[in-house]
Amino acid sequence: MIYQHATSEADRAIAQAVSDAVKAERKKARKAAAGPSDKPKAKGKKAGKKRA
Repeated sequence: MIYQHATSEADRAIAQAVSDAVKAERKKARKAAAGPSDKPKAKGKKAGKKRA
């Protein structure tokens, strides 16, 4: 019973660290999925190679 309080605090700290790591990885994944820019790519005649 003496160390129960310390164990609870350690459990919370571990849970918070894991939660922070998951949030960081999700943020990184969203950023990578968005690509280099959040702007949509242009379509049409001006967007790319000229067609023959």
